[in-house]
Amino acid sequence: MGKRFEREYEVHYYDVDVKLQCKIESIINYFTDIGTKQSEKIGVGIEYMSERNLAWVFCKYDIKINRYPKYGEKIRVATNALGFKRFYASRLYEIFDEEGNKIVEAIGVFLLIDINKRRAVRIPLEQYEFYGVSEDEECNINVSKPEKLKEEMHSKEFKVRYSDIDSNTHVNNVKYIEWALESVPVEILYNNNLVELSVVFEKECSYGDEIKSICEVKENDEEYIILHKIENNEGKELTTLISKWVK
Repeated sequence: MGKRFEREYEVHYYDVDVKLQCKIESIINYFTDIGTKQSEKIGVGIEYMSERNLAWVFCKYDIKINRYPKYGEKIRVATNALGFKRFYASRLYEIFDEEGNKIVEAIGVFLLIDINKRRAVRIPLEQYEFYGVSEDEECNINVSKPEKLKEEMHSKEFKVRYSDIDSNTHVNNVKYIEWALESVPVEILYNNNLVELSVVFEKECSYGDEIKSICEVKENDEEYIILHKIENNEGKELTTLISKWVK
């Protein structure tokens, strides 16, 4: 397990939803920020990677939420690298409240790519040293995909805006999650809590592209299990997700 890094955040009004709970998108933004801050601090930040034509690309998130932070609450977000395996890296994220209770936990999986060639490259040994990861440590990185939907029950269509893209000139990963939630029936969004989310990012899209968010809702007495898919106008899958909502 690699070097640990943590930082305090305050949940601002722009971070919360209609219930004054921190949005899942905001939580993932905390994860992205804390990971970037750690990389900058240890010397392998954006400039370092850019000079070597390298970039970490999100492949997957598995997120479990015990409790959502609320508006005005101060939280502590922590992260560390779990391990590397050839082209892949995994990172742990944790959020704690002011009493030290862990309220959110997530694992992110990343792929190291050559920016110019747009293909995966083996993680250099220096990255192991920077992040404090042992070369000898076994690391089981899960890149399996969630269950795919079989029935298109609800859908919405979008066109990628300029504000959706990031410094890599492709859509920011958080946007795919926003799009996925937009196709969920509003009564589920209002009356239930999202407690688990698994996301696999498969293909990129860019400014001006047209996409479709589709979901299939499965319900039992205690919860909703929702299968999601984001596809482009050619029908190619961009992202697959599965979300669990407690009633």
